Parts: sequence; structure tokens; C-alpha cells
Amino acid sequence: MLKPTFLSLLLLSTILVSHAEAAQRYGAIAISRSGDWGMATNYLSANNAEREALRSCGDVNCAIRVSFRGCGAIAEHNRTLAWGVSATLERAREQALGVLENQGMILAEVCNREN
Repeated sequence: MLKPTFLSLLLLSTILVSHAEAAQRYGAIAISRSGDWGMATNYLSANNAEREALRSCGDVNCAIRVSFRGCGAIAEHNRTLAWGVSATLERAREQALGVLENQGMILAEVCNREN
């Protein structure tokens, strides 16, 4: 009986550490008025994540719309942007759309992956 319990605890601790490591990483989403976008995930600093999101965006007029740990989402309705940040992608989407009174659509969404 000790072996299954030990293995269960080992598995649980590995999962918790993976979630903690992903939560310590930074991500960012950049979007331009023309609709181009860029994302970056799993950076050790917000500055580096933002720099990569801007670099990966296809337009020189891109701007960082959201930086996050965990997950981020950007929604748009009638040319108005809103964003959400949360530990889960579903909650980040809900936050972004909630600002727009649940109208519009998600333009970009991403989470820092678990290591």
C-alpha cells in the first residue's frame, strides 16, 4: 500500500511544480490597428516577452495589449479591444469578452506552457 501512495504523491508534486513553473513565466500579446498580431510565451521576464511579441508582430505599429503570467486573451467588438488575464485560458477569455458585454470575438489567446 505504501508504493501506490508514494507514487501518487510523487505525481501530484510533479504536477504542482509544473504549474508553479508555468505561472512564473511571462507572456505577452501585441496587436496593431491593421489586425496583425504577435505573441510570446514562456519568458523569464515581462520585458523579454513583450519584446518578442512586438518582434513577431507583422506591423511596425504593433503595441503590447497585454502581458501576463498564466494565460492572456484579447477580444474585439466594433474596433474596441479588451483583454483578460488568468491562470486558465477559459477565464482569460471570459474576462476579455465580459468587458465587451459578451459581444465580439477573441482575436488572440495563449498560455505559458507547463515545463
